[in-house]
Amino acid sequence: MTKKGYYLFFVLVMSGLLVACSSSDSASETDGDSSNKVKLRMLWWGSQDRHDRTLEVIDLYMEENPHVTITAEFTGWDGYWEKMATQAAGGNLPDIVQMDYKYLAEYAGKGLLANLNTYVDSADLDLSDVEDTYSDGGIIDDKLYAVNIGANAHAIVVDNAMFEEAGIDSLEPGYTWEELKEKAKKLSDNLGDNVYGVHPGAGVMGFKHYLRQHDQWLYSEDGTELGYDDDQLLVDYLQITVDMLESGAAAPPDVFMTAGTNVEQFPIVNEETAIVMDIHSNQITAIESGAGRPLDLMLQPSLEGGELGHYIKPGQFFSVADSSEQQEEAAKFISFFTNSIEANEILNAERGVPIAGAVRKHLKENASEAGRKMFEYVELVQEYSREIDPPDPQGSTEIESLFANEVQDPIYYGEVTPEEAAENFRTKASEILAKDQ
Repeated sequence: MTKKGYYLFFVLVMSGLLVACSSSDSASETDGDSSNKVKLRMLWWGSQDRHDRTLEVIDLYMEENPHVTITAEFTGWDGYWEKMATQAAGGNLPDIVQMDYKYLAEYAGKGLLANLNTYVDSADLDLSDVEDTYSDGGIIDDKLYAVNIGANAHAIVVDNAMFEEAGIDSLEPGYTWEELKEKAKKLSDNLGDNVYGVHPGAGVMGFKHYLRQHDQWLYSEDGTELGYDDDQLLVDYLQITVDMLESGAAAPPDVFMTAGTNVEQFPIVNEETAIVMDIHSNQITAIESGAGRPLDLMLQPSLEGGELGHYIKPGQFFSVADSSEQQEEAAKFISFFTNSIEANEILNAERGVPIAGAVRKHLKENASEAGRKMFEYVELVQEYSREIDPPDPQGSTEIESLFANEVQDPIYYGEVTPEEAAENFRTKASEILAKDQ
């Protein structure tokens, strides 16, 4: 072989070796990518609109993170917790689950939810743009078990045009329970037949607010008994509604009871009342849409000399199952859901006000009129809020049903006195809490 031929042979051999090495390296890298594939399951409840928006965000995340596949599981509120309980019992909880404040303590207490502090510390779950008031609700015993994915707040809705028609000044932050009673009576007197000042609220949500104003809570710290000792607190709270019903300031129950919890059928929608008590701030969109006219959100009444009653309420959470083998990636998805402007443009605050400051500012600037009111109201509530109370204990769902059926509704219909209702509630609620110890 000539020198020239030998040289060509050498070049060809070396080229083949390089190609082989390159192919081997490429195969090795592909195998590595395959081994890094992550599969997550995610479960939530909600309307079809929520499902569609959430699926679109999942697709966006998978597009930006092609190594991740997220399988969606969703249902309506009815049956959701039965599904969760079945999966938990079978050790088969999805990696990411939508959680409610009412059930948080129960699931965390059973060791079913992961402590996310590690992922906050590593910044895989970035909460650097989230104020404490938005994140505290997911913390139990200094451990973050849930991330708030939509904040709202306790509120009332008012029709300020009806106030103006009646010649009465609108309610302003800091107004008292007595002022509410006085203005509601004047509204009823000045607005004509079959129109009332207020759609009253004598429910457990309002009572919790009233207790907070007295620096009390509905449950004891360990959740084994009621947290207030003096039944006069419940008597006084119920007496406010009784007084307004007796004076004509409040609509009688036949005006509002048929609507139930369907806010689009509340009497304020048809201008039968100028105020509706005890709603959540994110419900303003549906109420205003049903009414077809501008309505406004306002704080609950203040207690003269009392504590602040408001708090920022987590509308829903995302939690990570403690059994998940992909907790880090699950935390990264929740971080994306929280902080991505593009994702939140898709979500459009459907679950409530976003908790990240930059996202909140962006959506507020581009919100509808009703959406803007919701954002501004939550900002107002921050000025009149203090820390949220611990999640309700086991048995709370049964207690809320007890309150609705044997306190709230009988008070509306005048079937019991506030004293009788308070005594009966303590007896039966104590039995429920003792049973669930």
